[in-house]
Amino acid sequence: MDGLNGSVVSEFVLLGLSGSWETKVILMITFSLLYLGIILGNLFVVFLVIADSHLHSPMYFLLANLSFNDVGLSSTTVPRMITDLLTEHKVISFQSCMTQTCFIHAFGGTEMVLLIAMAFDRYAAICKPLHYLTIMSPKTCVLLIVISWHILSTGGSKPVLMNKAMDGLNGSVVSEFVLLGLSGSWETKVILMITFSLLYLGIILGNLFIVFLVIADSHLHSPMYFLLANLSFNDVGLSSTTVPRMITDLLTEHKVISFQSCMAQTCFIHTMGGAELVLLIAMAFDRYAAICKPLHYLTIMSPKTCVLLIVISWVTGVIHAMTQFSFVINLPFCGPNKIDSFCCDFPRIIQLACSDAAKFEFVVTANSGILTTGTFFLLLLSYAFILITVWKRSSGDLSKALGTLSAHITVVILFFIPCIFVYIWPFPTSSVDKYMFIVDFAITPALNPVIYTLRNKDIKIAMQRLSKRCHCDRFC
Repeated sequence: MDGLNGSVVSEFVLLGLSGSWETKVILMITFSLLYLGIILGNLFVVFLVIADSHLHSPMYFLLANLSFNDVGLSSTTVPRMITDLLTEHKVISFQSCMTQTCFIHAFGGTEMVLLIAMAFDRYAAICKPLHYLTIMSPKTCVLLIVISWHILSTGGSKPVLMNKAMDGLNGSVVSEFVLLGLSGSWETKVILMITFSLLYLGIILGNLFIVFLVIADSHLHSPMYFLLANLSFNDVGLSSTTVPRMITDLLTEHKVISFQSCMAQTCFIHTMGGAELVLLIAMAFDRYAAICKPLHYLTIMSPKTCVLLIVISWVTGVIHAMTQFSFVINLPFCGPNKIDSFCCDFPRIIQLACSDAAKFEFVVTANSGILTTGTFFLLLLSYAFILITVWKRSSGDLSKALGTLSAHITVVILFFIPCIFVYIWPFPTSSVDKYMFIVDFAITPALNPVIYTLRNKDIKIAMQRLSKRCHCDRFC
């Protein structure tokens, strides 16, 4: 869009909502909760219509599309509105402004056609009940959706999305960051490289083995192991965003990462970190249902519920990451570009901004710190409640419950303690930060398969069955 109209203006200033700092914080929290409700509520409707065959009708097909469109319409404006409440630098580039405007009108035009289609559906159902299924046939429904999305593509004027999507968004002169990583002698770095390489190999093989075992062994097709397989898969992704880079940087002097790559790495870290929080809560809920509600366990933890929990975990992770990303991407970076860590993360990036970072430190602490700490204590309370329930029912015998929960509690402690230490205090010392990150990204994912394998009878038996099957296939 550069030079389309000969403009000398390259950016616009959004005045937004004015008010005191306290008012803006209240508004930010309110709009954040509203946006969370929009995402979760509308995606839940979409999931429910897809998953329940009783809702496979024209009315709910159109409703699901309306819900999906509402998510897109809100996502073009609300996140920006939230971030602008706590920043003085409310600037949007010319290209971003044009793109946002196009998407607003595109989704708005689609919504108009969808509402007309839904009104026509109700007319056919009420006024032409005998011919309803003929009028609103699957082909008609699909045609209505195609027409509505055609409005999106034409109403939006097909905005040009450039390769340099993040270049110049905030007027920064910094185009790359230098990761200081771990210091030491050449011999120390070689030893660390070998150690982290072995840990990463263990992470990949161990966690993917659990995923494979859960898929291959029908005896493990239960909610508990379905969630465990997803946790293992998430651990692979979380480690893969940081550990390979950390290994390569140990033996190179040129530890530079581009601005775009740094933002992408940070978003992936917080997306998968947020997803892991919800997965651990889901696993605690699964153990609660299994121990405290055994007769209703399969009803409570139905396949639909399990899939819904996974969808919620990823949606939460994306919202968690995008909320912080939308703050950081608008910060100006014009001075120092050295990050005293082996990976990018929002607290370290904010420290390098050329503006007052106090407000953004508050956002990071509120988002990551409080979320992490709150989830940790919620999990501890849930496990305590389970143990108290078992203790009352079994006259003081907690051995079975402790045997079931010990692996989960160990994993929760290993994951949350480093996160709490890093985020609950806005910016602790760099040296401690680095070691806490190593625990979360390298040590905990490597230990998870060991913890669940050594302390889980079902996994051990499944491994024996797999071993016998491979032995029989070899000699038969």
